[in-house]
Amino acid sequence: MTQHRSFSLTNNPFQHQRVQAVYSTEKFPVSKTDNQPFHYFIYLSEGPPKEKDKMPVTLPFEAIDDLIYDARAGDLAALKEDLAALSTQHASPEAAILSAAVDSEPEAEGGSGSCVLHFPAANGNIEILKYLLEALKTQPEHLQKLINHRNHSGNTPLHWAALNTHLDCVKALVEAGADVSVKNDAGLDAVFLAERTAWSTGEVKEDEDENENESGEAEVEASAGAEGQCEGEGKGPMSQGRAVVEWLLSSDKGGELESGVGESSGSGGGQEDEKK
Repeated sequence: MTQHRSFSLTNNPFQHQRVQAVYSTEKFPVSKTDNQPFHYFIYLSEGPPKEKDKMPVTLPFEAIDDLIYDARAGDLAALKEDLAALSTQHASPEAAILSAAVDSEPEAEGGSGSCVLHFPAANGNIEILKYLLEALKTQPEHLQKLINHRNHSGNTPLHWAALNTHLDCVKALVEAGADVSVKNDAGLDAVFLAERTAWSTGEVKEDEDENENESGEAEVEASAGAEGQCEGEGKGPMSQGRAVVEWLLSSDKGGELESGVGESSGSGGGQEDEKK
């Protein structure tokens, strides 16, 4: 006589729901007195992770747009509400919902290819970014999928955070697993983008100083000039871009990287049209 494995449904509401679903449909004519198909069904419900559980969530365009808008606008309350609603609607963890929140529209139709992490990283919204990262950390596979996600220009969230010199966001992304060495479609890494911003900021300041001196509108006191000579050039406060560069190069993951200038020289960085 065939031996059948016995199963307990005690304190497992999910299994109760599945068994009730079987009894309520004619597709599975299972009788309460027939142990064999009943036990087989429970075996399936208790077995290894099912393919359905591994399937990625597919969100409609409107849902993706709502999540991205919340993240870009910095509306944490709306983001939490929309994320919770979608998680319930699709019976999936919030990390899986976030993993599906990618602007996948073609570039020709205005799509950026960016994920939900790109926007708070670009805008320097560390509160939103940390909330999203914490939600993704509950499902490491989804965090790994998004943390180095490249948009239509090949830029990751770290690229955007570095380009806009948001040091707190850069730190949060790298500590969550962002790869400092990833290059975009123009061959540029995050270090180079931050350094290029530092250059641009420095050039603008130099031009302003030259204009002031030429027009005679700026009066420099002799004592201030003497102090400047004592301090020497380059002793002023570090720019935000330079601070990002220094942190990235000194981080554990950026220790093997050379300065973005040496690594990316001649790569055509000045011609790249960055998106924010």
